[in-house]
Amino acid sequence: MNLNKSQEEANKLLDSLGWAKPGDLTLTEIAYASNADVKESDLGGSRGRILMNGDSAIITIDSKVKLESKRNFILAHEIGHLILHKKITPLFSDTNKTLSEWYAKGKHEIEANQFASELLMPSHLFKPKVNGKTLTLDLIRETADFFGTSQTATLLKYKDLGDFSVSIIYMEDGIVQWKTESNDFPLKFLQKGSNAPEGSVAGDFFKGRDLEEEPILVDAIEWFPEDFEIENHLTTELYEHNFRIGSNGLLCCLWMQ
Repeated sequence: MNLNKSQEEANKLLDSLGWAKPGDLTLTEIAYASNADVKESDLGGSRGRILMNGDSAIITIDSKVKLESKRNFILAHEIGHLILHKKITPLFSDTNKTLSEWYAKGKHEIEANQFASELLMPSHLFKPKVNGKTLTLDLIRETADFFGTSQTATLLKYKDLGDFSVSIIYMEDGIVQWKTESNDFPLKFLQKGSNAPEGSVAGDFFKGRDLEEEPILVDAIEWFPEDFEIENHLTTELYEHNFRIGSNGLLCCLWMQ
């Protein structure tokens, strides 16, 4: 299994602590073992912050973050900064946007997100949980519950390691901000800055409708009308499921039947 440097460092940390499975250590214990104190405070517009001094650090989590899976990811992200970036800058302050823009901008933020994903969901444990199984929302929920992660973070991990190819699109106020997909997902052309398609569940949401609780079938041409391969997929339908991100963001996951 090929891992990038951020993922390798996450596994090195887990191995050094004797961690073998979720529940062996809490994220706070892992932070302490990495010479970081963890505290909570009202951070205003930030969700997490780390102040580093040599090999030690103080990690602050916004006290308004109550959801455990979200808190876990923020803490793992800040530990990533400590392990990967301690010689670069003494302070990182992360907002909702920092933590959701996996592929948008910022080399150090992307690395910290990759580290956090691997720290929470090591690839060698993730693959057996999802491989050989049909992609369903229940599978994502069960996997997220096992690792103590959000369904969003679990989907992003599934993109690279699951059996089914998926496309993941992040929108704010109905506008596409970024997208990423499995290497073998056949339709890839969707312009940044384009509107959520009118015939999609996401498009309906940004017009004021409630989100569907379960995946809905939509025509592939609704999402990828300008893709070079769309002529081969005029009758193709995709499952679409969306997750709220903050007050105005939406993460859309598309996959083949």
